[in-house]
Amino acid sequence: MVNSEFIKYGAVNLEDITAIHLNGDFDSVLNLLQGQVTSDCTLISEQIGQISSLCNEKGFILCNFEIIVDQNEWLIIIEKASKDIFLDEITKFLPFYKVSAEPVSYKVIGLSRKKGEPMLTQEHLILSSDKASLSMLIDKKDEFRGDLDSLSHDGWAINRKIMNDHQIISEEIGKYRPHEIGQHVNRVSFNKGCFKGQEIIARMEYLGKLKKETKLIIHSSFDDVSKFTIIGKSYHDNKKIFSSCLGKIDSFS
Repeated sequence: MVNSEFIKYGAVNLEDITAIHLNGDFDSVLNLLQGQVTSDCTLISEQIGQISSLCNEKGFILCNFEIIVDQNEWLIIIEKASKDIFLDEITKFLPFYKVSAEPVSYKVIGLSRKKGEPMLTQEHLILSSDKASLSMLIDKKDEFRGDLDSLSHDGWAINRKIMNDHQIISEEIGKYRPHEIGQHVNRVSFNKGCFKGQEIIARMEYLGKLKKETKLIIHSSFDDVSKFTIIGKSYHDNKKIFSSCLGKIDSFS
């Protein structure tokens, strides 16, 4: 895997992350999500979570998040700055499924493990590569006392970029479609049927020709990436800067 030498392992309290409990009949929540989010929620289980997105009707990304089932509860794990964006969109559809959306004050722990290392029973896998596995643990009672090394917030975010998960932030609402920033690979299902923005996103998958793409660039100065558009936040580690950079395909050569 490209840039795998920069992956860090350990556990981090994701203080900028919050949880939303979608409360209702289990299958009703599943049906609600299937018609709205980009991923296929039928593939989620107690230990297998999912990275996903919510788009508008024109296929532009509104927010990114994780979906997990923890002790039979459907949870949306999302940055605090994007919580209201998700709630504003999903609330329109809640009455049709007899589901409520309730923010909850659960602590979210991010865990980065070497590939194949056993997970705890309460962990939820969200990303995996040939070198590492990223998971989340919902610490509802502040009881987590893991034996993993401490991982920084930047280390966790850099791991995600290395694993080709380029996320938007709240300031980028409605600016990019999944294909532009690589989210069509790991956040979009093209097999599950309709969801908001699906028609345009599917057209780009099967009929479009990509002119731009997003890649991780490791640089020492922002002058080095001035010809690109930086997606989301850049993170620092050992005098290096890690940025998700959007540009013309031939500009990366």
